[in-house]
Amino acid sequence: MATRKARRKVDHRTRVGRERSARTETRILEAALRVFADMGPDAPKIDDFVRAARISRGTFYNYFESVEELLAATSEWTTRQIIETIETAIEGIEGPALRLGMGLRLFFVRAQADPVGCRFVGRVWKVAGVELPARDVEHGLRLGIFRAPSAEAARDLIFGGIREALLRIGSERTPVAYGAQMTELCLQALGTDAGRIATIVSHELPRLPSQASREDARTGLTG
Repeated sequence: MATRKARRKVDHRTRVGRERSARTETRILEAALRVFADMGPDAPKIDDFVRAARISRGTFYNYFESVEELLAATSEWTTRQIIETIETAIEGIEGPALRLGMGLRLFFVRAQADPVGCRFVGRVWKVAGVELPARDVEHGLRLGIFRAPSAEAARDLIFGGIREALLRIGSERTPVAYGAQMTELCLQALGTDAGRIATIVSHELPRLPSQASREDARTGLTG
């Protein structure tokens, strides 16, 4: 009996320690997002992140060995959150053009609600985790829905346009329709026919999971 109690106590301490460690890491990443967004990828020093996160240098080195490692981790963390949220929202949508179009429109909805994240992605653009939208581009090219000299050129064109759009969103107020306008231009650049584009930009957007949670909480729904 005493052994089981001792084991439970150890397990509890381990769980609490892991949760505290995860919270600290998230705090550092959130601070890093703001610092990189304001200063770019090359200017910040470790002391900038220490001040922003209100931690000691020793705590910083418990999680990251360098600014470069923190930059890579912040990029992966930010992109994963965005892409996973959008993928959940568009689950069940069929067809590469509609999936890509809905994904882009939702991406810009999120972007307009998060100018700091926009500045980070726009200035840094060390992005991982975009395999699924890239796959939709390639699938659309194979089906002849999209037209481009190569999949590589198509991806670079789309992601380059997105980067410029994010820089604009992060630095000035853009109209609500800006995301749909950018989506329309991206689809035009891929050679999508006008009728399909019109359907995509007028299609009702699915709710993002975080948006649905906020609205359910506001109306008292619990699922």
